Amino acid sequence: MVVYNELIAITAGAGLLGFAWFLAHLIRGRRIDSEGWAGFFGVTGLLLLVLGLHTTVTWPFGADGFEYANIAFGQPAAGFGALLLFAAVYLWRHRTLFAGDVEEASSTAIAALKPVAVFVGALGLAMGVLAVTFVRFQLGAAPPEEPISGRFGHLPLLEALFLGGLWGVVAFGALLFAIAQLTNRISLLRWAVRAWVVGGAVFLLFGAMNFYTHIGMYYNIAHGTTHLW
Repeated sequence: MVVYNELIAITAGAGLLGFAWFLAHLIRGRRIDSEGWAGFFGVTGLLLLVLGLHTTVTWPFGADGFEYANIAFGQPAAGFGALLLFAAVYLWRHRTLFAGDVEEASSTAIAALKPVAVFVGALGLAMGVLAVTFVRFQLGAAPPEEPISGRFGHLPLLEALFLGGLWGVVAFGALLFAIAQLTNRISLLRWAVRAWVVGGAVFLLFGAMNFYTHIGMYYNIAHGTTHLW
């Protein structure tokens, strides 16, 4: 089974943290290095869009009840990647704006994000439904061959609650972002930033840990070992 949800997870985490940081700069009226941010959003967006689309259309995750991972990982990653690429293009095309008056640039950028809020809200709704799905069907339990996570595989509800909570936090931020933009309640954006900081940090750390646990799982399977840590 060829999977790459490790890279998807750390890139999504970095993208969430980066966008939260960028949004916080806009809210506080701080100067934006549009070229630097365009590069960051371009890299993370391209990775998520390509890997997310590939996961969505080829279903690389294995059988035996694990097919849901293609939906839960691939489709949100593709949508988020497309949004990050939009941010990259916008920032690159408006370099002159961001090099000028800071207050004008911040207010213009926040206003420009309003139409995008419709799709952000739609992704937030999807992530919220996925969060409920993880818990309702107790999805996400690691196989016993996987170090660390596999030690709790006999408690499927535990990892389901973790994954459902993680998807739920990101969904909460996305829905708050959409509500804030579509109702002109900009103060709510601060709470979206906080939700994405938490979700992004956990995604990044979880993805980094999976580089170890997944390699350990393949090693255990190939060599018949039982490394638990």
